[in-house]
Amino acid sequence: MTSYERLLTAIKGDIPDRTPVVPEVFGVTAKISGYSIYEYVTDGKKMAESQLNARKAIGHDILFAFADLSVEAEAIGCPLVYQQDAYPTVKEHILKDANDIKEIKLPEPSKDGRMPVLLDACRILRETVKDECIIAASVMGPISIAAQIMGLENFLFQMVDDPDGINQVLDFAERVVIDYGKALIRAGAHCHVVFDPVASPLVIPPQFFIQYEVPRLRRMYEAFNAEGSQIFWISIAGNTKKILPYFKESGINIATVDYVVSLSEAFELGGGIALNGNIKPYCFVNCTPSEIKEEAKRCLLDAKGRVNYTIGSGCEVPIDSDIENIRAVVEVVEEFNPN
Repeated sequence: MTSYERLLTAIKGDIPDRTPVVPEVFGVTAKISGYSIYEYVTDGKKMAESQLNARKAIGHDILFAFADLSVEAEAIGCPLVYQQDAYPTVKEHILKDANDIKEIKLPEPSKDGRMPVLLDACRILRETVKDECIIAASVMGPISIAAQIMGLENFLFQMVDDPDGINQVLDFAERVVIDYGKALIRAGAHCHVVFDPVASPLVIPPQFFIQYEVPRLRRMYEAFNAEGSQIFWISIAGNTKKILPYFKESGINIATVDYVVSLSEAFELGGGIALNGNIKPYCFVNCTPSEIKEEAKRCLLDAKGRVNYTIGSGCEVPIDSDIENIRAVVEVVEEFNPN
């Protein structure tokens, strides 16, 4: 099987030739090509080159068009702080009152902020690998976009005090995701990974996720499906056990599971969706390849009998990780695959 066939087969619940290896490798890939994080997140050609070279070195089954968590916020108008060897962060939140969202212009993916950088990366990746490997672009979830443009504390207060205003902000954020997501697919991405860290039960009560996020995720995935995407993926860090049962009705067919949730629990709660995970991300920094192999074996055993499983990190592989540790996951799947 090609990597594309292997991953799509697992997500659909059929039997792949082996478990797909799908670590969330983003900025860490820059070091293989000798680029700084700043170069990686601001240059689509260098991002694509980093991803392609990393896949050659590691042997995993996916390519990511992912820069950082601030792409949408910057395109909307938030200034960022850039560093050479760390991801950019929001410097200033541009929305104080939720009801002022009508004054903010929707970004145009073809020209605003670094959205064009990601579109370039998608085009280069697709031209290079065609359909041999799935290219997963990244979009932020509406809740996290809203928190970035408003500031987290302000967003949380207004979520309680002004739910009508927050709904307007979330409608705006949903529109941003759909417009940007469609552009990414048209540029060459096969699918998206929706990153929504603020939607974690560690940050907001689960009922807020159910009320504000589930219907918006469903509409997003319907829009992406209409553009040809077959994979609807979400990645939320932390203990997601209280929201996992709502993923399937949101349209999600694969979710990344963090290390604090066992795979066996997640499969029971997920209602049949495919899972990715759940090696502890900082193991890739602090452990040896042999220790990583033991972690990978634990995951494979925990998911034994489940064909709709892809092994990877429970969240992003940190940018200072050892590449040999990531390669170790591929090696253990090739050597020890209980499926």
